[in-house]
Amino acid sequence: MSTARVVAVCGETQGTGVLLTPRLVLTCAHVVGGDDRPMIAHPGRAGRVTSEVQWRDASLDTALLFADHDLIEAERAAPLGRLRIGALATTSPLPHCEIVGFPDIQRYGHDGSLELDQYRATVLPSAGSLRSLLVCELDHPAAAERHDGTSPLQGLSGSPVFAGPVLLGIVTQVPKGRGQLRVEGIPMDRILATDVFLDSFRSERVTDFHPGDQRFEERYARALRARYRKTRVFGIDELGTRETSWDLDTAYLSLEAGRRDGLVPGPEVPFGSGPALPRRIDDLLADRPRTLLRGEAGAGKTTLVWWLASHAASGTLDAELADLNGLVPFVVPLRTLHARGTGLADLDQLHTAAQIPVGRAPDGWADRVLASGRALLLVDGIDEVPPAEREKARTWLTELLDLYPGTRCLTTVRPLAVEQGWLRSQG
Repeated sequence: MSTARVVAVCGETQGTGVLLTPRLVLTCAHVVGGDDRPMIAHPGRAGRVTSEVQWRDASLDTALLFADHDLIEAERAAPLGRLRIGALATTSPLPHCEIVGFPDIQRYGHDGSLELDQYRATVLPSAGSLRSLLVCELDHPAAAERHDGTSPLQGLSGSPVFAGPVLLGIVTQVPKGRGQLRVEGIPMDRILATDVFLDSFRSERVTDFHPGDQRFEERYARALRARYRKTRVFGIDELGTRETSWDLDTAYLSLEAGRRDGLVPGPEVPFGSGPALPRRIDDLLADRPRTLLRGEAGAGKTTLVWWLASHAASGTLDAELADLNGLVPFVVPLRTLHARGTGLADLDQLHTAAQIPVGRAPDGWADRVLASGRALLLVDGIDEVPPAEREKARTWLTELLDLYPGTRCLTTVRPLAVEQGWLRSQG
């Protein structure tokens, strides 16, 4: 749905912009110019909408506009999902990227109506690095150079540069002398570093990109929802199999938890202070990226894992856990792995550990997810591993978290299976 985020911006000149939210548009400052009320048009919406310039930065050639009305209808906004923003963490060329916008050459009709154009491109991280620019090379020439010196790609300014669903930056210029093959822009990490954006959006590291990743992740998310949207209610078998399988949203009740020593650290209860009452697990997990959850059999640990996996994959977690929306859950049921005798999951087997019927992942997919900091690792039942093998399980987990430090992780265990500081070295 990356093209659904692209809009036309008409300020002092005509350019392009990208929807950060249904009303917030990122574009180029030179497109807006001195116009404080530029017009915005979305291909899926009739007419134009007036906007207000919220912020502009001439040094970055970037501006932020706030539209008077939603630029995309409510029923169409849901598929947009949460915008993924990436920062390049590689010096190798990144192929299979795309640029979408409204260049001059794509106008048609007697009145010069606008039409979207789409370009395949390779991002070149080393090119432009001294000027901190995002440099792309189009896979094919877009148009011939004009004799009057104007670019047939003018109007592309403000166009988003996507690696799949990940926004890498926006186009600012098409340099001369490159045969309309080279495009330069501002990377999103520079834009997000400004005060106006600080902490507003989460950025992920982009080390590699495979064009099949997005399709596989959509299929994987559907498979997770199908597997974990139901739970079995034990002890009422007389109702029959159908009645004992409940929708997890109906059957789930939020757990409460506290520190084992009776303290629940947090903004209002710092470490070392007096005792505090248990808090809802949703509340506790919000600011704890790594958690070892202890609970007796039947306390709801596995149900929590299923609930998190289903909702994180669907992007439907509420305010407290909204940061988990869009993460890729890897459910690792240690009891099942031990029963199968397959040992602990290798990197490329993480998504198959729970035996979800999803098919083969693109080569290196799990590594890309973990390296980008988008993984939600849910390790269920450390106590299900025989005592003699628990140290091996701990080594596997700590090495995985050391290798991918941005990974969020929840591990469940019965109270006496491991000592209290078992995973303290991993935070």
